[in-house]
Amino acid sequence: MAQNYHDITATYREADFNERLNMYLQYPQLRSNFILIDRNDLEADLAAGLKSRPKIPLAPVSVLLSLVAGFAKKIFGMASA
Repeated sequence: MAQNYHDITATYREADFNERLNMYLQYPQLRSNFILIDRNDLEADLAAGLKSRPKIPLAPVSVLLSLVAGFAKKIFGMASA
């Protein structure tokens, strides 16, 4: 990895939605960490009454990530027929 793990995760924590999505796609080995950061942010937002951050469109993100996973499976021949 070109950057330090702590630098990448710190950048992810401070990033807006678009930058987080780009980082999620750029660093597949850190996706589980990014998901934990997102989950912790969501829990903090729920505890704060959802007033601390702008709304993030979670449904479109789920669809996008599902499409990416589906295309990757088809490209690498992992799709079941």
